[in-house]
Amino acid sequence: MTAAILSIDEQIATMKAAWPQFTARRIDRRAQSARWMGSVRPQFASYSLEIRYEVGSFPKVRVLSPELVRLPGNSEGQLPHVYPPADDPTLCLFDPSEREWTAAMTIASTTVPWALDWLACYELWLMTGRWTGGGRHAGQLANQARETTG
Repeated sequence: MTAAILSIDEQIATMKAAWPQFTARRIDRRAQSARWMGSVRPQFASYSLEIRYEVGSFPKVRVLSPELVRLPGNSEGQLPHVYPPADDPTLCLFDPSEREWTAAMTIASTTVPWALDWLACYELWLMTGRWTGGGRHAGQLANQARETTG
């Protein structure tokens, strides 16, 4: 049995209850979309986040401040586990091909905790140069493509 898709009003209500420091703004009533902005502190630093969501799509999370540090020459990429563009990346919090997130899930119980985990891994990566958050790196995806075609 498939779970029901949550409306934008349901997403806004669950976010308000679980994460009151995030403020919501509806973007487009017809498209059922919203934007949340708020601050979190996973470990060492505080981060201002923006979460954008349109019902039927995937939530997109950006770090508004502080600016994410890049490590040029790092073997895992200068900023791992983000989606382009490089100057305004969104966080890679789950693998869409594995259906780890569906529109029946709440952003409050998935996306925000996953963003906190990503930020904790990011802080450790800055200290060690190693990404400990799992997932697939862009280089690994390219290698998998070569292995299956070559």
